[in-house]
Amino acid sequence: MLTTHKRTFFFLASLAFILSFSVQATAALLPTLAEYFNQDPVKVGKLIWIYMLPYGLCALIWSPLSRKFSLKRILLFCLAFFSCSALVVTFSFHLLAAFLGRLGMGIFGSALIPLSLIAIGKECDNKERPKHVGLFFSIGFGSGLIGVFLSGILPWRFIYGIPACLGIAALFFGIKYLDSHDYRGKFKISYFATFKDKSALRLFSFIFILSFFYHSIHQWLGVYLVQKYSFNQFLVSLTLTISAIAAIFSESIGGFLSARFGSSNIASLGLLSMFLFLFFSLAIGMPQAIFFLIIFWGMGWAFNHVGLSSYLTGLPDKYLRDASSLNSSLRFISGGLGTYFGGKIISKVGFSAHFITVGILILIIAVLIKKTLIVNKPKKGIC
Repeated sequence: MLTTHKRTFFFLASLAFILSFSVQATAALLPTLAEYFNQDPVKVGKLIWIYMLPYGLCALIWSPLSRKFSLKRILLFCLAFFSCSALVVTFSFHLLAAFLGRLGMGIFGSALIPLSLIAIGKECDNKERPKHVGLFFSIGFGSGLIGVFLSGILPWRFIYGIPACLGIAALFFGIKYLDSHDYRGKFKISYFATFKDKSALRLFSFIFILSFFYHSIHQWLGVYLVQKYSFNQFLVSLTLTISAIAAIFSESIGGFLSARFGSSNIASLGLLSMFLFLFFSLAIGMPQAIFFLIIFWGMGWAFNHVGLSSYLTGLPDKYLRDASSLNSSLRFISGGLGTYFGGKIISKVGFSAHFITVGILILIIAVLIKKTLIVNKPKKGIC
């Protein structure tokens, strides 16, 4: 029989799995979806940012609501509507219906990660927190890996039907076994107060900029592989699967390394790895090389992600709740904008110019992160 603590983490981990399953797979499926709906890939790319932008905006409301309602009530409510929205995409025969389903997935899926991070931040001390964050996100990356791999084998509808069904199953588990995790207090919105903290402001500035750059490239890698190497759907999915595998291991490893060497150092190392992918993918023209180079991309983003996320959970308690929502909000708003503008930029100047520009900029940011982020002092907890 699972203990209360294990049941809670099992449920939170299941949310990471369900939410992440179709995120990366959608980018891999863009060429197939464009062919199915008989539309240009840039237009079908709306399936990505119509999910990300509402996700980012709605992520802001869940932290204040957690002061009014228990985490259990909010999570179960959002999980139910997320699953229904995924079913809408599953049974879509017109692009507009798919857009509406993805919109619902973004709105209600936006609660799952920030509220899970609040629970981890509340229950774990500074020593254990990075390990739990790393494991939590590695499960999410593992789900993304499975989704991307299966996108090259299964009909595209399964990529949205699977998380819908799993979400319904998790809903019943949560109703029966999940503790309330009631952290209610005075209802207020204090995001501006959070931004007054200089450490938080620097952190979120980096998160916003880096998410913009990352998604401006990552969400279009499937199109890039088709245009440059004439890859079919299986090879596109295989390439992004390798990236996801690298991210899974790197997310867990990055959590332990952050605890030992500092979050900012690991985040900076991740950016350097991303730069190497962008540089060598242009310098080396062999299609076979991309299967190796993509490892640097997945590993780099995972190190950067877990480094900044670990730093976030170490912010003062008075900022933790709002910071957790801001983290998801800014990542997805900037990611949605990055996807939108990345598609526009690539259609005008091409992939090479965009890769070079972004590579130089993230290399500069890698130096700035290492110099400006300061690891917080440990605080005691019960984890």
